[in-house]
Amino acid sequence: MHTFPPPEFGDAPIQGLEREYPPGVEAVHVHDHHSQVMYAVNGSMTVETSEGIWVLPPHRALWIPAGIAHTFKHTRAISLRTVYVKNGTVGIPNWQRCSVLNVSALVRELILACAQLPGTYGNADRETRLGMVLLDHLTLLEQDAFYLPEPVDKRAVRAANMVKTCPNDTRSLRDIAYEVGASARTLERLFSADTGMGFGAWRLRLRLMIALEYLAAGESVTCTAAAVGYENASSFIAVFRSVFGCSPAKYFAKD
Repeated sequence: MHTFPPPEFGDAPIQGLEREYPPGVEAVHVHDHHSQVMYAVNGSMTVETSEGIWVLPPHRALWIPAGIAHTFKHTRAISLRTVYVKNGTVGIPNWQRCSVLNVSALVRELILACAQLPGTYGNADRETRLGMVLLDHLTLLEQDAFYLPEPVDKRAVRAANMVKTCPNDTRSLRDIAYEVGASARTLERLFSADTGMGFGAWRLRLRLMIALEYLAAGESVTCTAAAVGYENASSFIAVFRSVFGCSPAKYFAKD
């Protein structure tokens, strides 16, 4: 796990940070007085909070409200650009939960520019206008609801960790429930109560989340399909298309 010094916040309403990260898992971050936009210029990262898990390829950014602890991991080096927005800033989005944003070409350039803003610039017109333009355009972006909610009950957590450890495990719900000391009906009920979806739907979403990580890291569709429990690439592509509305190739070709 890597540990980097936190940003040195000044009095600026909007400031940025440019940082290069080697492959690995980053230490827990939390900023009590600043929300943030996290965006990887290249590569892909997986961000985890107590609410759930998000996979972010280069055409997506994540809005994290102030006060939410998070970690992120990446199998390859990434160039991370972060924009911090101080609580009470005029125009700050009123999003109380993490939100995935489909980044347009314009917003990408705005994020890159705002990531260079210093912690202190007073009422400088240029910097203030630049930050306000970014906030205006963030609220216009399409949001993506695809993420993985985390279970809470200890038995459901154990089952979830089993699937995370071995996503190509094809055992039935009954077999996994037996391993964690619950009946199939109980485990199904626990997942529905904690995550809003049954175990089968949750496992499917987990597999697709892991598949996004593999694909973003440059793995082939065939290798990715096998890694997440599909017999062949065709069946994997069919499921991927049914969820995301396009093939893996088109998904990662988005601007």
